Amino acid sequence: MRFSAVLSFVGAIAALALSLLSLFAGSSRSFLQNGDILTLNVSRLGHGSAFNISDGDDGLLNTLVNVLEVTLDDITGTELAGALNLTDFYSAHILNYCDGYFEPNGTAQDAAKNTTFCSGKKALFHFNVTDIISNSLPDQITLSDIQWPDEIEDASKAVRVASSVMFVFYIIGIASAGLATIAALVAVFAAGRLSAGVDFLLNIIAFLTLGIASAIATVVMVKGANAINTYGQQIGISATKGVTFLGLTWGATAAALYRSSAQRPLIPTAFIMVGTAVHFGGGNIGRGFIAELLHETGYEVVFIDVVDDLINAINETKEYTITTIGNEGRTVKKITNYRAINSRQHLDEVIDTIAGADLVTCAVGPNVLRFIGKPIAEGIAKRTASKPLAVIACENMINATDALKEHIVKAIPDGFTEAELNKKSEYGNSAIDRIVPTQPPNSGLNVIIETFYEWCVETSGFKSGHPEIKGVHWVQDLEPYIERKLFTVNTAHATAAYFAYQKGLKTIHEALADAEIKQEVENALKETAYLITTKHGISPEEQQTYVNTIVERISNPHLEDVPVRVGRAPLRKLGRKERFIGPASQLAEQGYDVQHLLRGVEQALRFQNVEGDEESQELAQILKTLPADEATTKITGLTKDHPLYPKVLERVQKVQGDSK
Repeated sequence: MRFSAVLSFVGAIAALALSLLSLFAGSSRSFLQNGDILTLNVSRLGHGSAFNISDGDDGLLNTLVNVLEVTLDDITGTELAGALNLTDFYSAHILNYCDGYFEPNGTAQDAAKNTTFCSGKKALFHFNVTDIISNSLPDQITLSDIQWPDEIEDASKAVRVASSVMFVFYIIGIASAGLATIAALVAVFAAGRLSAGVDFLLNIIAFLTLGIASAIATVVMVKGANAINTYGQQIGISATKGVTFLGLTWGATAAALYRSSAQRPLIPTAFIMVGTAVHFGGGNIGRGFIAELLHETGYEVVFIDVVDDLINAINETKEYTITTIGNEGRTVKKITNYRAINSRQHLDEVIDTIAGADLVTCAVGPNVLRFIGKPIAEGIAKRTASKPLAVIACENMINATDALKEHIVKAIPDGFTEAELNKKSEYGNSAIDRIVPTQPPNSGLNVIIETFYEWCVETSGFKSGHPEIKGVHWVQDLEPYIERKLFTVNTAHATAAYFAYQKGLKTIHEALADAEIKQEVENALKETAYLITTKHGISPEEQQTYVNTIVERISNPHLEDVPVRVGRAPLRKLGRKERFIGPASQLAEQGYDVQHLLRGVEQALRFQNVEGDEESQELAQILKTLPADEATTKITGLTKDHPLYPKVLERVQKVQGDSK
């Protein structure tokens, strides 16, 4: 049982109860008589200017004396209403009207109502005060005899249609609130995407219809009371607005609004569904970055992973939180409308889900791409939808989606061609930038992540139009963005991590607080900045601003990260197109004398035999068993004829020599 669901149920009950009270208030003499829309007070009839005998205008009074066979003193006192068969007040409700007498009398302060009659309940009831008064008068007396203002009848006619519309909206609102209450009760014990969507839809209908009904009722109340008070004062009648009724009807609307606001996280996912997104990798990047934007766009997110405990946790937890941290503080978001499939145990289900999906993304690490190519290929082969499946790899790797597609092509099932694959699927390379620090222990599915993010996706591969994803920056040419990100953010982060590891520092924040390490980072970024500005036409000033932002981000003490996590997988990070060798090789090809990036390369080579990091152990084995020239080519992909090769070889030899 979830506390949030209980609160939602309480809100549903409140909306239903208050709307029912609004509808049935005054439906009997003993039920909520103070819940009237307005009350007509005729107890002072005869005390208006139309009956002013001090001015000698006693013709009307004399007429009433003769017809009613009463004395002039009776009429000019407080008994005219009674003499005319009228009660002291007439109260208008949604379904009927009631009348009665004030106690002790109509002039007493805080006089109480004594209701003596209520009309029968009637759908589409309209409080026509003129007809009610006319029907109550003695046969010999007409409305004109008591100077009844025509303007009151005009106002009554004006709100007749509004009263009927108001009743219809109340009925729709109450029915929706009742069904929403049932859905909310179900959600207390068993939440689900479909039930959440139905609940939200019903609650939105309840909120809108009750709001419209309340607005109409308010207009009817104000217009009717104003007309009576403006034109009725000449004969001594007045009207009061139903404050209690306003509280009931707007309270019901407010309760429905509260539930709508409380359900806001469900709006894009459970109500405005835009499709299904399959995401390979249920880790922190997948849950904390990619799934966040997919969720906010309106996709159902289906996580694919092989870790049993993670799969079970995702399927057993109906919502988790993402806490974003930045200079402006913390913001917490709820993620819902997701599920998970274990691809090791339920591969056929994974394939079928991909076949019916709109989008496939992944954040599994470059070395795992080869394993997910086969289910994606088979899912595309089974696809029947006319729109091609969009595929975007979200890895810290240049042209990761192209690499993924190569694995997909290799795994095309028999009877399915590459031409058919290209008709049924489209691909976009991407660059992602967001720091996901080491997570607190026992955080479960919840993720802490930095507020800043950038997700750039190349549009050229989406011939039928790119998928809609909130927060994505769609670009024609990705290379400037991905190289600026990889050669600034990742180079800076890795440089700080590898130097910090050798110094025994515990966090990246501590590393950037170390003057020597910070200088190493800044020197490396000066070299990558030269490449970025000369190659992509980005101004030095713009790049320096970007650099300053990056250094500030990775220095954030609230995003506590550790060198071991940032530095893991050193073989990949020393790859040919990666954060060190990638920019250094391009600079060397330009004749640039690379120095500082190579210092980072050396520290990465020393990142060996780190517990829990297989690549660091493999790196140690390569450096231990292979001669320097073979190790250099195997680790970096550089050939001996490349201008950067001799300098990297020198670093490899140095590290190997220090290890002996």
